[in-house]
Amino acid sequence: MFEDLAFSALRISVPLVLASLGGLLTFQAGVLNIALDGFMIIAAFAAVASAYATGSLTLGILAAVLCSMALAALLVLFNLKFRAHIFIAGIAVTFMAYGLTALLLEGVFGQSGMFSSNLIPTFPALELPLLRDIPVLGAILSGHTLLVYVTYLAVPVVWWLLYRTRWGLRLRVVGEAEDSAAAAGVNVARIKVQAMLASGFFCGLAGAYLSLGYVSLFAKEMTNERGLIAIAAIIFAKGHPYASAVVALLFGAASALSIRLPEVTGLAPQVLQLVPYVVTVLALIVVGLRQRQKRNRQGGWSFDIA
Repeated sequence: MFEDLAFSALRISVPLVLASLGGLLTFQAGVLNIALDGFMIIAAFAAVASAYATGSLTLGILAAVLCSMALAALLVLFNLKFRAHIFIAGIAVTFMAYGLTALLLEGVFGQSGMFSSNLIPTFPALELPLLRDIPVLGAILSGHTLLVYVTYLAVPVVWWLLYRTRWGLRLRVVGEAEDSAAAAGVNVARIKVQAMLASGFFCGLAGAYLSLGYVSLFAKEMTNERGLIAIAAIIFAKGHPYASAVVALLFGAASALSIRLPEVTGLAPQVLQLVPYVVTVLALIVVGLRQRQKRNRQGGWSFDIA
């Protein structure tokens, strides 16, 4: 059972890890991107529609990434050009994405809730020759689709970009001291645009995985608030790629557990589906307590209730 649970956790965590990678780039640039769900839902629809129309997984992923990056460009346009508050603009973009995909689902496919077809291509499982023969690890790590391996390989790549390149240094300086970065000659607006587009890229991959790599269909609101869980992972890990990926993986493990436990415990699935969200709330409580302790150590304000 452990191997099955770990295998499922890796699969379920993929969109969370990808969304976390995208969200932490804007987080490091001083922008909390709350439109991750909107990016993913538009990408999920574009992936299914393109793959269904062309029969090509590659074109499906490309369409997902392009549509997600286009929505990211719209968000950063609202924020930087028209000075809209990033939270308000993010909520507006997310609602627009959900409404647009629901409209296109009805208008293009004539479906009101879900679209699936045998003509939608699916990713084949990859059996890794050397890895699959290793006891325990082979059952956990082999047999996934390509996007699963791409996701976890992307984590060290993002870490390298952030902490070993000049672009990453500028991104972090913009997030920590925007005025100082501008005074030093850094084009702050350009850095924020690049970070948001990169966020759209990773969320595009996440949306494509949701509709093509995890299942082969599109359903309204199929992101299931994964963007908010990814934001919780980013905040808990303070925007560090490895830590964010680990936290996202823990949330994925909680989701996998909520699916497996009904078979063992006999409890109602609706009760166990609360597990990932309970874990998310607990994580945010831990973050809040850590921040309060830090303020207290630094002599900051605190409230004493007599």
